[in-house]
Amino acid sequence: MFKRRILSIWNYQMKGSQIYFLAFIIYFLSTFLIDTTFSVTLGDHWLRLISYISLPLLLFKILFLDGWNKKQLFLILAIFLIGLISWRAAQDNLLLMIIPFVVGAKNVYLRDIMSWYVYLCAILMLAVAIFSLLGIIPNLIFYSDTRPTRYSLGMNYPSEIAAHYLYLTLAYCYLRFGKLKWFDYLMIYVGDIACMLITNTRLDFIATITAIPIMIIAQRAFKGDRWSQILASFWWMAVPILSIVTIFSSYFFDPNNHIFAKLNSLASGRLALGYDAFHKCQVSLFGNTIVEHSFVGTKGLQLARGINETRKQYFYIDSSYMRMFLLWGLLMFILIVFCFTYIAVRSTIHRTFIMSAIILIASLNFMFEPNIIKIIYDPILLALLAKPYFYSFQEEHNNAE
Repeated sequence: MFKRRILSIWNYQMKGSQIYFLAFIIYFLSTFLIDTTFSVTLGDHWLRLISYISLPLLLFKILFLDGWNKKQLFLILAIFLIGLISWRAAQDNLLLMIIPFVVGAKNVYLRDIMSWYVYLCAILMLAVAIFSLLGIIPNLIFYSDTRPTRYSLGMNYPSEIAAHYLYLTLAYCYLRFGKLKWFDYLMIYVGDIACMLITNTRLDFIATITAIPIMIIAQRAFKGDRWSQILASFWWMAVPILSIVTIFSSYFFDPNNHIFAKLNSLASGRLALGYDAFHKCQVSLFGNTIVEHSFVGTKGLQLARGINETRKQYFYIDSSYMRMFLLWGLLMFILIVFCFTYIAVRSTIHRTFIMSAIILIASLNFMFEPNIIKIIYDPILLALLAKPYFYSFQEEHNNAE
């Protein structure tokens, strides 16, 4: 009996999706912990090494299980090479992992990816918060004369809680799309209020609130409402337009201009930081290494609590568009903007509108959040090759026959 069980385990054929989710769980757990104060105890280095276990699993699936032809594999390897060069130039290990996860999502259901994302993120956020409140890990508290006290609840920075909540909301809307009711929206609103009280993160709060009317319009468009479809048909343009607006606003920023000064204030100083970034590094094809000093983590808290001269050391590119453009390089920037746009266009053509709605909301957040391309925050890019869940009504009818 024991021998038979051993043989059955040995002969078990693991599916490509199972390998993918094994890699997803390993990477998600280790990377999520890096962004918490657990990293003080466990060490970033070891957690990062654990996250790399996902890479050979994804490469095995891509090369041997996904059925790419030779021309497609050549294109994939070329994209991998661009990612590797940008990874070395920017010294950002995210570039080493994001492309394999996007390509490896082939033949994996997007609904399953979103479900795993929601469960993992919600459970880990709750666990980290409990550990911080019990004093097992630090709960970083940020004081300011200009805004209320902000709590990180075990994360490295308060705004990370709000960012996680925003993308949990978007993933939840994807899973519940077509069934979203007033109770779902009320729950989203109450959770957003709680995040605002804890973190005082205005821009994430606004982005999450914006998700409610956008999802209502998307639902109406999906059900065939003409005016909603006309409005939703323009959403695919959000990422290319807002990325260009963000980059040009930062490049041409003038602190003496009243309009620029007002916009910079509304964006919490991000235009000025982007302007400084353009003077610290040149635009390149494959990216740059930029030394940053932020308020993130225990060291960042010491910087935030320092005297005025110490606080002047602060420099951080606090926009995903700017980080992609300057840190990752022009090629990766164009590639990622194209992928987001393609996902939104495909959703619009199929008249499902859910992914174009999600990308519209995310595109606004990309202007003001730095780490949204991380899978632990934003799994949207994985929709590029994953199997979609929502079709048009006619396609759903044809699939059922």
